[in-house]
Amino acid sequence: MIEKIDLITLLQLNEIGSKTILKIYDVVKNRRLIDLDLIDYMLLLKEKFGKNYTKKDKERAMLKAEKILEDCYLNDIHIFSFLDDDYPERFQKINYDKPAILYSKGNHKLMTVRYNLAVIGSRKVSKENYNIGYKFSKEGVKLGANIISGLALGCDTAGHRGAISIKNSDHTGKTLAVLPSGIENIYPNKNIDLSKKIIENNGCLISEKPPFEKPKKYDYIQRDRLQAALSEGIFIIQSSLNSGTLHTANYGIKYSKKIFCLGINTENKGMELNRKLIMENKAFGINSEEEFIKVITKERDEHNEISHQ
Repeated sequence: MIEKIDLITLLQLNEIGSKTILKIYDVVKNRRLIDLDLIDYMLLLKEKFGKNYTKKDKERAMLKAEKILEDCYLNDIHIFSFLDDDYPERFQKINYDKPAILYSKGNHKLMTVRYNLAVIGSRKVSKENYNIGYKFSKEGVKLGANIISGLALGCDTAGHRGAISIKNSDHTGKTLAVLPSGIENIYPNKNIDLSKKIIENNGCLISEKPPFEKPKKYDYIQRDRLQAALSEGIFIIQSSLNSGTLHTANYGIKYSKKIFCLGINTENKGMELNRKLIMENKAFGINSEEEFIKVITKERDEHNEISHQ
């Protein structure tokens, strides 16, 4: 079996991502190859994908990987490999979309226990809808649900802050932030304090990116797929049609997740995605706090029943 350090090294090579790693590993399994080292995997990259790397490329990637391991050790960051026995089952289910390597800080169990609800939406959110997102997330945590979001400004912030407003106990849900950047390079800067409070409240931060890496444009879409994969349900507070929320909704549909949208004031500017998903019967509209509590209680109970079978 390939070592974790070798997987990290491969990911430091140009134009190599998780999907390529997973496809190469399938070749290894199908050929029943054993005891392969880093050099063997690099030769397979050349054979299957035409990726030709020099000795210098390999050495540079190895140095980066060693630095990543050191950064993770010094900052109490756990590294999951898709080959680990404790790799989150919710990610295993998404096949080639799963991350080959995942970095996690805090309460890793949030990826495997309880009912998870993604609370998401646009960065630009009305004050009324922000308050609704905050309150609904607070109620969700009281019901024992974990709130999953992306630590962005606006709706994500409402979800995380609502979740940590409840006194932490064994019976309440927590919150987990899926980051487009490395865990030690929080973006946006305005939410650095919020990220610390999430950890302090027994929450969790996860990322596919090494600890100190900055986010690139495509990383936001990659982050969105992980939010969808981690969650049994997705609740959209407010979103226009050109918001990144659309990516999470599409991944939610792809992964057969239940999608809920705030269904009030859908004619207002900025609520176009809510209106579209509800009208196309791709999402259930939720119009009150009472309805939210009723729906999430039902979804939570169904999830718990399946989980204990």
